[in-house]
Amino acid sequence: MSTDERLYSLAAQLKMLEAYLNDLIARESTIIRFIQEARLVIDAIRGLTSSGNEIDALLPLGIGVYVHARVSTSDKLLVSIGSDVAIEKSKDDTINYIESRVKELENALIAINNQKQEIQMRMESMRGEMSTIMQQIQGTQVKG
Repeated sequence: MSTDERLYSLAAQLKMLEAYLNDLIARESTIIRFIQEARLVIDAIRGLTSSGNEIDALLPLGIGVYVHARVSTSDKLLVSIGSDVAIEKSKDDTINYIESRVKELENALIAINNQKQEIQMRMESMRGEMSTIMQQIQGTQVKG
């Protein structure tokens, strides 16, 4: 493979790695938002416990329209488990469920960070190799 071909090959690989890195960054951002939301939900559930029997709330209908509603602070909550299926859980069980999901998300975040570091190292290696090739090309052009 000629130096020009190698340079083009490295450039194409670098472009693919950059796209993959951007995808990982987007996934990381999504996971961070989910973790933040989960922690807010845990705080809200704990707030329900200290409120009494019912609390007044605003229920969003859509496009910025709300209706006043009363929310029961009973010990049971409905938790979506996927595929339009929800199960009834106690507040403590719900908090435990959410905390276990947060742990899963944090583990996924660690894996993504490891992948990002690996890709960044590979990209730096490729950039170094590309720089070396460019210097060789410039050196041969000056001599020629």
